[in-house]
Formats: sequence, structure tokens, C-alpha cells
Amino acid sequence: MNFDPIIANPGRLTILTALLSEATQDFVTLRGNTRLTDGNLTTHARKLASAGLVAIEKTARAGRPVTTITLTEDGRAAFERHVDTLVNSVRRPAILDSSLDAALSAPLDPMPAAAAAVEEDTWID
Repeated sequence: MNFDPIIANPGRLTILTALLSEATQDFVTLRGNTRLTDGNLTTHARKLASAGLVAIEKTARAGRPVTTITLTEDGRAAFERHVDTLVNSVRRPAILDSSLDAALSAPLDPMPAAAAAVEEDTWID
């Protein structure tokens, strides 16, 4: 089980998770949705962009600079692989399920014979 270190980082995972609900967000909106600081959001977004997981576009709106961050198809696919790896790591294989079911359905012996013999020998009145 190997997680992609680019995605496994908590800050970058938070960004990707926020972008899943709305694939394109401006910097201010994404900052509010992730609760990351400006510096953390900038650093993590650049790292994600260098890996091709998000696209960063800088434009101007009403004469003011606007940075928009968009989840790419590669980013969505990488995130889905990350989630699949996580989900598969917590699922028990079927053979363990059947062994566990058998162990749980077996009647419990309140005190095995060996333990009962030890207890009889050490009893003090």
C-alpha cells in the first residue's frame, strides 16, 4: 500500500477534497473552504500544479488580479486512486472475514481445563 506523497499531505489533500465539490474556485473561495493560510494555500497549490493535479490561472477582474485553481482530470484520477488505496487498506480480505465469523460463532468455554487446574492448585482458604 503506497500513497502518493503529493496527495497524502494534509494541506494538499484538503485542497483536492474542496475542489471535488466545485472543480474551479478562486483563491479567496478556496482559502475559505480549506481554512488554509494564504502562504500554505499558495505553496500547496503550486506543488499540486507542478504535478499536473490542478491548474492555476491568473486573470484580472475589475482591474484586480484573480487567481483561479481548477482540479484537472489527472488530479481527479489521482485522488480517486488515493481514496481506493485508503478504502482497500481498511477492508478485510474475505478469508479473514470467514475466519473471524467462525471464531465469533464458536461457543465460549468460560474456563479452559488447564486454567481450572491451576486455579484449584492455588486456591487458599
